[in-house]
Amino acid sequence: MSWISEASRLIAAASVVGLAAAGSPGVAMGQNSATWDAARGGTLVVDSLDSGALAAKLPPAASADSEPGKPWLTRRDAAGAGIAILATIAVAPLDRPISGEFRESDWQKDEKLRSASQVLAFGGGPGPFILGAGFYAVGKVTGSDGLSNAGAHITEAVLLAATVTAIGKGVAGRALPGVHAKEEFEWDRGFHHGNGPFVSFPSGHTAAAFALAAALTGESANWEPGFQRYVGPASYLLATGVGLARLYQNVHWASDLPLAAAIGTWAGQAVENHAHPHRRRKLLDRIAACTSFARSARGQTMVSWSLPLTISSGKY
Repeated sequence: MSWISEASRLIAAASVVGLAAAGSPGVAMGQNSATWDAARGGTLVVDSLDSGALAAKLPPAASADSEPGKPWLTRRDAAGAGIAILATIAVAPLDRPISGEFRESDWQKDEKLRSASQVLAFGGGPGPFILGAGFYAVGKVTGSDGLSNAGAHITEAVLLAATVTAIGKGVAGRALPGVHAKEEFEWDRGFHHGNGPFVSFPSGHTAAAFALAAALTGESANWEPGFQRYVGPASYLLATGVGLARLYQNVHWASDLPLAAAIGTWAGQAVENHAHPHRRRKLLDRIAACTSFARSARGQTMVSWSLPLTISSGKY
């Protein structure tokens, strides 16, 4: 089978587990309906626009908790899925060369690499479930709601990623490296009895590892200010290591990884966004809090924004 044919099959499989676009509301304003008046200290003058109508278009500062349920799939998710599919197609021709390189004796005889691959693979298998259960149990015993909630959210994210990848594996029915089959992909083969050799695409371990990384990154924002900037890169780096470990162990092709990483990241971020809906509202709330309206003598509605500024008078 040529790599082009393989790529077409990858696209077909990815379309089943890909992320769909969801609409996002915006604020529309008629052409030439607004002018910037520098003489008034940076005030936006809106012609023939009722202030009540404009206020209705802006997000209210105190309605974060009353916001309707967020969609599980957004345009950003669709963009991520599209990039992952393109990466899958780009990597597909390199599947066999990469697999062959990892099977070289110099790599396989390295005991440190073999041990490291086993540890990393654990981080994409039972590891995330054990970590989530551990956080939850410790949180309940110590009375820490933050810790128990983190454990629950981690487990939810990994379960969501595992469910989506399981469907993808069943539909794609891709043969693992080293498995001889007439067709590398076969529709619905991954759901049949004895499907073990035909569940390569996408990588479940990689998806679970990225779901854990995304959930941990989101939860760390509640632990300590600024802690997220350290947890995020470290978590995603380890998740990438899980994917490479699976290549080293010859249980996945390189093209099994991009979509798996996208699924895992989406699962973790989706769970976090629904668990902590206020986070994505903070910027909008600050903008709304700094916004004021006034009616001019000519009947125009003026919209102005104030910039909070703190000046320290401490001695140096």
